[in-house]
Amino acid sequence: MKKYNNNRKRIAAWTSFLSCLFLLSSCVDLDITTKTILQAEDIYNEAGIKAYMAGMYNKLPMEDFHYDSNANGLQGGYFNNLNIQSTANSTGEMLNRNNVGKQRHKTGYWSEGFKIIRNANMLISDLPKYAETLVGVESWLGEAKFIRAYVYFQLAKRYGGLPLVEEPQQYNSDDVSTLYIARSSHAATYDFILADLDDAIAKMGETSEAGRANKYIAAAFKSRVALHAATTARYGAFKFPEWSVEGVMLEGIPQDRANGYFKIAWDAAKLVEGHYELHNAGADKTANYAEIWEKAETNKETIWIRKYELNNWAHSYDAVMCPPRMVTTYGDRFNPTLDWVELFDGLPLDPATGHFSAFDANGDYIVYDNCHQLWDGAEPRLRANLLLPGETYKGLKLDLRAGIFNKDIDPAVDKFKKFSKDDGADGGNYRSVTPAPYTSNLFADGIIINSSATPNVQTDLYEVDGLKIFKNGQDGPKMSNNGGNSTLTGFHGRKYINLGMTISQTGLFQSTQPWVEIRYGEVLLNRAEAAIELAQSGEPTYAGTDMLQDAFEVINAVRDRAGATLLTSPAELSTEPGYTNWTKPGAHGIGSFVEAPTRGLQIVRVERYKELAFESKIYWDLLRWFTYDTQINNYRKRGLYSFMFSKGATVDASGTPDGKYIYDSKNTEAGSDRITFNVNDYYETIPADELKNNPLLQKNRNQ
Repeated sequence: MKKYNNNRKRIAAWTSFLSCLFLLSSCVDLDITTKTILQAEDIYNEAGIKAYMAGMYNKLPMEDFHYDSNANGLQGGYFNNLNIQSTANSTGEMLNRNNVGKQRHKTGYWSEGFKIIRNANMLISDLPKYAETLVGVESWLGEAKFIRAYVYFQLAKRYGGLPLVEEPQQYNSDDVSTLYIARSSHAATYDFILADLDDAIAKMGETSEAGRANKYIAAAFKSRVALHAATTARYGAFKFPEWSVEGVMLEGIPQDRANGYFKIAWDAAKLVEGHYELHNAGADKTANYAEIWEKAETNKETIWIRKYELNNWAHSYDAVMCPPRMVTTYGDRFNPTLDWVELFDGLPLDPATGHFSAFDANGDYIVYDNCHQLWDGAEPRLRANLLLPGETYKGLKLDLRAGIFNKDIDPAVDKFKKFSKDDGADGGNYRSVTPAPYTSNLFADGIIINSSATPNVQTDLYEVDGLKIFKNGQDGPKMSNNGGNSTLTGFHGRKYINLGMTISQTGLFQSTQPWVEIRYGEVLLNRAEAAIELAQSGEPTYAGTDMLQDAFEVINAVRDRAGATLLTSPAELSTEPGYTNWTKPGAHGIGSFVEAPTRGLQIVRVERYKELAFESKIYWDLLRWFTYDTQINNYRKRGLYSFMFSKGATVDASGTPDGKYIYDSKNTEAGSDRITFNVNDYYETIPADELKNNPLLQKNRNQ
């Protein structure tokens, strides 16, 4: 893909002018603007059409570095100057100390979307008139169709069926009712989007400047859209009775259409094959995965990105998400959960429950030689997603520790049974636990020394053989009895962080790494999921291809790049019931945090959780699978907490200690609120102002 230099300075006047255009609104909020605001000679030339298109791309509602699920005053949460909160806090992917409860997507995105649709419709309507005078009319038409489809999809996955506006409407003060359009069915809305994408694929070229669409970007996106339609058809009716108003299904799609959409998703993903590929550049699997975002503009996995510039459209991801010691402001809003970490290979997990269990045959905590030994055998994809203890980032060695054993405890002699509850439902703070065989409080006995309640852990030291040791890690975790503000779960995330920035550079509005909206890893998993769904619903062969064999090969390609354990046979993608979470009846096992009706589907859904975490994908997956209200039900986030033996510990020149460690899993002490996704939140309510302004709009069932 050619590099696209989105030079906003060169088209600054145009962008400013177009911004004014986008701000205009109509009495019915269907984006009815006066078509003569821009004259034809202003738009329909090479510079004009490119500037006009750039204005639409800049307004596309991506859940990127400027998206905030709790952005006050911003419709839909898009284009927020400072992104603090995200929907990943409510999926089990991560925890954010600003957002410890349930977080839904920011509601209310409607009129801004129809403004973009209006402007795309202007091009779709007028461009054919300039076929003989404007070079590339067909390609521009394809791009306009792609943009319209992208916006409609963002609306459809929120509301269901929508008013389908195919051409610019003209305001008539004598009869505004001509502007009113009723909602079409949910299925008709998806069909409209997919038809636009078919036109885009047919009309656009094979390559494009970075940030703009081409036929294979449209095909990749089509696989995402069709998969949403297919799973809505298959699973939506199990959650809700099919609901219609005057015979129109506004929410939900007939189940008999599911396989048709799965075939469309598979075909679209297959079309992308050979034009992009997984980034698998070297022998270092950890580096391969990290470079997906660290080298997003040059690797062959990137399909579609949004670019940023320091003086125009920078973001603050690093300042918000890095550990606090590594920023000049903020920090620590990126704490992956143990529930998510347990999905990966190479960690000590109990096969009966799928949960962390670092105990020997006698039930005593395993003692690790140093702070990083636990992670040496972890799946490389996990290592690329986390900042690991003992590793150096931005010139600082990451120091993670919940507490230490006093100097009288010998790791070679003294053994310990589990001293906390970890049942996914109960639990509590360490100070409230009385572990056998000890008869008094865990800390009062001096077995473990935790930090006092001070916000400055660097002054909370313990002296051993002349060495002064931090009782708690300088980078967390935050426990109930210390005043630190760094990681609630014991983990710091790495994905998308620019580790090349120095600490002094890591401030607000200083980050420019691009957002990867679509990459080939997602496309392959779209294809695998569609194939398994087809195979398990009576169509084992499609397009001359064995669907389970295809899914097996695709999943293994993703796993191989990740350094994960490969599937041994397509038979593993079985119709046996999926594992259930340990708090629920049924068969339990590794990966059971992610709900699915069958083991085959659970395997691919777990793969999505691992591969696409923190990329604004999992939240919408849970919605389209209709498992959100059962998987995230009375859910408490869990963390992993390490304790170091002070006996035999060493301290390096920077004052960072290391020694032998044990690891304990339990509910987080801070941010342990139970959260439940409300079944009525699968569809968003139609905004009240839109219902008032357009009498033909029908309400959704939950309003």
